Amino acid sequence: VEAGIPKPEVLIGINVGADQTGTLGGIEPKVRWSTSAEVAGIDVAGGIELTVSDVDVPPATSLWAKLKKSFAKVGDISIRGDVDTSVPDIVDLDVRANGFGTSVQLLGQVGSKTNSVSYIQVTKDISTIGGVLTVTPKYNVDAGQGDLSLGYAMDGTSIKVDAQKKQLTLAHAFTNKDTISPTVNLAGDVSLSYSRSLDQGKLTTTYTPNDSVKLQWSDGVYETTIKAPLDGYYKTNRGIKVNMRRTVEI
Repeated sequence: VEAGIPKPEVLIGINVGADQTGTLGGIEPKVRWSTSAEVAGIDVAGGIELTVSDVDVPPATSLWAKLKKSFAKVGDISIRGDVDTSVPDIVDLDVRANGFGTSVQLLGQVGSKTNSVSYIQVTKDISTIGGVLTVTPKYNVDAGQGDLSLGYAMDGTSIKVDAQKKQLTLAHAFTNKDTISPTVNLAGDVSLSYSRSLDQGKLTTTYTPNDSVKLQWSDGVYETTIKAPLDGYYKTNRGIKVNMRRTVEI
């Protein structure tokens, strides 16, 4: 590799117990390459991602590019475009603007047959009562459906209310490495997550009564998820599912 040219990132994904398709079964190699630079005061980045699941067909390929402009003491604005090479005439757009404690995100598509906005989200942070209140209205244009989430954080404790999911999440960091997060919704469903920051990475365990236990571990090189149902683990359609991904240096 020549000096100044970034190395690609190679990830090897392995799925055990999950639905598997293609000639590679549960193995899913993925190659990512990206580069960035500053041009005339604008941050420019771009990349490519290839995923192989079947040796008999070409890899799934996507291209992306991003422009970002920052304004001193104000904020920034960015636009990112993604293209799936199987549908090359459509560009998925992600436009974001941040400033004065407010952020706006627009998702949409442009192409030979479509020019549309599909999703709008606004987030506002408000300092109040010794903490920060976060208000996030959202609107799904395609579905014609609005949503609102509220969050409040103070002294290592945060509360989030999601109107669409009708659920409440309370998170408390009782040390600088340990966080516990119970979640409950109007239907009475409850889950409990415990996260532990390690010297290398983070370990999160989520317990959902009458459903499953999920363990997630990431250290920057490995990302592993293990999900086990609380009953029926011996059945082929409800067995323990393992997903592991490793970044390979080349």
